[in-house]
Amino acid sequence: MLKHEEFENICKAVKSGQDKHVKHIVTHQTGKVVGCSPGDDFFEVEVSTGEHKTWSKDNVREED
Repeated sequence: MLKHEEFENICKAVKSGQDKHVKHIVTHQTGKVVGCSPGDDFFEVEVSTGEHKTWSKDNVREED
C-alpha cells in the first residue's frame, strides 16, 4: 500500500517521462503506470497483455 506522497511522486515521475512500474498486491499483476487520477488516488496501468487497468494506490506497491 502506497502512501499519498509516494503516489504523487510516481505520478510526477510519469508526467516527466520516466517509466514507473507497480505491482497489484491482490492479483500480483505488474504493469507500467501510464497515467494518474490524483483526486481519487488511482493509477492507470498497462499490463503485459496491453490491457489498461485502473488500480487504487491502496492496492499496489512500486516495483524496482
